[in-house]
Amino acid sequence: MAFDLIIGVFVWLLGLCIGSFLNVVIYRLPAGLSINQPARSFCPHCHGVIAWYDNIPVLSWLLLRARCRRCGAPISLQYPLVEALTGLSFVLVYYLLFVARARVGVEEPAHPADWPLLLAWLVLVGALIACATMDVVSYMVDVRVTYVAIVAGIVLHALWPRPGMLVPVGRTPLAAGALGALLASVLMLWRTVWRVPDDEPQADTAVPTASGASHAVSMVGRVAIVVFIGLTLWLLTDTVVARGPTPPGRLSSYGAARIDRPDGPPTDVAVTAAVLAIFATIVLAGGQPRAADADVKTAIEQERPHARRQALCELLWLAPPILVGAGTTLLLLYWPPANAGWDAAATWSVCGFAPLGGAALAVLSAMVGAAAGWVLRIVFTLVFGREAMGVGDIYILAAAGACAGCDMALLGLLLAVGVAIAGYVLGLLLKRSVIIPFGPWLAIGFVLALWWNEPGARIARHYWEGVTSAWTHRPDLCWVAGGLMLIGSAAAVGLAHVARRLVERVETK
Repeated sequence: MAFDLIIGVFVWLLGLCIGSFLNVVIYRLPAGLSINQPARSFCPHCHGVIAWYDNIPVLSWLLLRARCRRCGAPISLQYPLVEALTGLSFVLVYYLLFVARARVGVEEPAHPADWPLLLAWLVLVGALIACATMDVVSYMVDVRVTYVAIVAGIVLHALWPRPGMLVPVGRTPLAAGALGALLASVLMLWRTVWRVPDDEPQADTAVPTASGASHAVSMVGRVAIVVFIGLTLWLLTDTVVARGPTPPGRLSSYGAARIDRPDGPPTDVAVTAAVLAIFATIVLAGGQPRAADADVKTAIEQERPHARRQALCELLWLAPPILVGAGTTLLLLYWPPANAGWDAAATWSVCGFAPLGGAALAVLSAMVGAAAGWVLRIVFTLVFGREAMGVGDIYILAAAGACAGCDMALLGLLLAVGVAIAGYVLGLLLKRSVIIPFGPWLAIGFVLALWWNEPGARIARHYWEGVTSAWTHRPDLCWVAGGLMLIGSAAAVGLAHVARRLVERVETK
């Protein structure tokens, strides 16, 4: 519809502007600089203030021919690329939420009632792009970006006028336990991390410039910018013709009702092309040599003898939040007065909002995402004897849960693993390295999770019903299946060890 097109254009322009701000975040945070001071953008070479007409996203870079107006220093291709990518990603998310209606539980998205959901996703996308770019450039994720996304997700869920979707989960003792675990985690971070001065050297503060890039890479980047803008216009055009009647029998919130819609995810060619373009950009960007490659690999090798002990220490650090969360959940389960009080608070609504119920659901989703990341990090570190997942990736999972829901965080994580393997294989053609920055693949995994939300929920529900039925009628088969899974996992671990050694031998030659 025409209104969707107008909102889509606004979202695109907003994405371009946010992308310009993300470039500031991506440059300043790793360099140890303030986001607010100086307030105006400046050239990192001559430190001259950039005029507003030289700071128009994408357009100014083209008009200036990638050169600073004052000193003539080259302007990195990263800047217009991030801006165009952010604009495309914002429009893609809007298209999936309001046109393709891919989000389970939001059968008929409405303006402006469901804008908090859109804003939460846009905040998440912005945080993902910033974290992914920093991860690609220097293998680091500044968790302050994820803090903003987590807080925004909680607040926007509290302001989302869909109590029928939020309250049934937000009122549960498990949600109260997640809130207690979050408060305990914040207290632990305040006492052990935030109060400790950071005396470690800052990350690589070198300014990315176009002069260091090869002509081929520069041409690919320029083509990518044109492709991103073309795909954005394609999606905006589709907003006029793609919205159809409400599909029957959609799955309600978080798997609470039946699914009888026969078709799968939206099969729009524009969405497919946009996802493939983002995937190709991540592969090409991650395949370029970086100054931090050797340092990161050396650090991993130096930390390997202590990796298992570090994982056990992290598990000990997580014990207080786990105990507080479990204790709060058990208290509400076995003490009716406490349960009644929490239920009354979580179901309290004003002007169509259920602030505590919505916030509790976002907190529960954030803790589920973080828990999945911690389990993978600790378990696989103990198995392989080396760091399996960065702490920054765990914060990204928590941000995804808070902004998009725990189902999006878990499905996105699952899809990101598969996409990362495919991207890693392709990246080997560009750069031999056993180091995989996982942040970019998490970002594309969450977009895929939104696109395939409904069929993913249908598959999960199908398998859940099969497992519960088998456990009820033939529990022996479940034990046999579990044993086979353990054997298969052990075999997979052995094969992974062999594959890693083969890759390392190739690297040393």
